Amino acid sequence: MRALHRLGRAWCRTVRGAAETATHRCVACRGPSRVRGFYDPRLRRQGAIPSVIGDVIFGRGSVHGLDDARHHRYKARYLELLTPATADALRSRSRQQWEQAARTWEPDRPFVLFDQAAYVLTATMLPWAGIPAEPSDVARRARQLTAVLDGFAVVGPEYVRARTARRRLDRWAAALIRAARGGRLQVQPGTAVDVMAQAREADGRLLTPQQAGVALLNIVRPAVAVAWFVAFAAVALAHQPYWRDRIAAGDDAALGAFAQEVRRRYPFVPILAARARAGQDVLGIDVPAGGYVVLDVYGTDHDPAHWTDPDRFDPSRFRGAPPVPGTLVPQGGGAYRTGHRCPGEDVTLVLLEEAVRRLALSHLELPEQDLSVDLARVPARPRSGVLVAVDG
Repeated sequence: MRALHRLGRAWCRTVRGAAETATHRCVACRGPSRVRGFYDPRLRRQGAIPSVIGDVIFGRGSVHGLDDARHHRYKARYLELLTPATADALRSRSRQQWEQAARTWEPDRPFVLFDQAAYVLTATMLPWAGIPAEPSDVARRARQLTAVLDGFAVVGPEYVRARTARRRLDRWAAALIRAARGGRLQVQPGTAVDVMAQAREADGRLLTPQQAGVALLNIVRPAVAVAWFVAFAAVALAHQPYWRDRIAAGDDAALGAFAQEVRRRYPFVPILAARARAGQDVLGIDVPAGGYVVLDVYGTDHDPAHWTDPDRFDPSRFRGAPPVPGTLVPQGGGAYRTGHRCPGEDVTLVLLEEAVRRLALSHLELPEQDLSVDLARVPARPRSGVLVAVDG
C-alpha cells in the first residue's frame, strides 16, 4: 500500500494489462464484477485507510471507517440530509453564488478559478448547513477546507498545513455543536448543524461535540472538493467549443453529460481500500486476514473494455443509456443506501453542473500558463490552479 500511495494515480498505469495484481498483502482490482466484490460484506473499512491519512481527510471516527450496524446508523444521518430536495436547494444556492462571483470578474484581471470555486462552494454549503457565514468566515473556512483536501496524502509542507487546518476545523465544528446544544446558536430544524447536534449512539448517548463536529464537516468538506472537478472542467470547456456552446444555449442534457465526463475522466482519488475480515478467497485470489483489497478507481473509470478511447474527453458517452453499473465509480460503487458509496453524488453533480454552466456563459479564456497535471499527486489538479480571464 505504501508503494501505491507514493505512486498515486500513476500506479494504475502499471496494471492496465491485467484484471488484477496480487502480492502477499494486497489484491488490486477493477471492472464491474470486481466492484461488486469490493463491496462484499466479508471486507471491512475499519483500518483500511492509515490514520495518518484518514484522520486528516475524513476526521477521527468518521463514517468512512465504520462497518455494519454502526456504519448504517451513521450513514442514515447523511441520507436524511442529502435528499433530492437538498440537491434542488443547493442548485439554486450555487447558481446564485456563481452569479454573484461573476459580477466581480473584469476583463484584463485574470483570477485563479480553483480558488474562486473553493470560495463559491463554501459560500454555498455553510448557510445551507445552518452555519453562520460572513464573507470573512467563508474565506477562512474555504482556505482551511482546501488545505485539508490538498495535502492529506502529500509528503511535505502541504501535509503539515493539512493537519493544522484539520485541527482548526475540528475545534470550530465542535464549538458549533456546543453552541447549538447550549442554545447560543439558533439553528433551523433539519439543517446539518441541527441533525448532527442531536445525533446519538445506539445506547442513546449524544455524540461527543468532537464526533458530531467531524460528522458535520463531512457534509461540507466533500462539496468543497468539487473545486478540483471545476478546475478540470474549465480546461475541458476551453478545448470543447461545441459542448461549451450547447451548455451556454441552455442544453441541460449536454450539461449533465459534460459533468459526468469530468467525473469519469478526472476522479478525485485513484483508489479505494478495504481489508479482509478473515483469511479468504477474494475475487479469486487468497487474501490473509487483514489483507488489503484495493479498488482501482482510475482504472475502472478508464477501462477500455467499457470506455472506448478512455483517455479522450467525450461527454457524448453519457448522451444515451446510463453507464453499466460498476463502470463509473469516481465516488465509489455498491449499494447507495447501505454500502460505502458516497451519499452525496447527486449533490456533487448539481454543484459541478452549476459551475460549468457559469463558465460556459461567461466566455472565459485561459491565458498562457502551466496546466500540466502530476498524476502521482493525490488529489491531482492542473498545476496553475487554472488561471482564467473574462473575454473583453
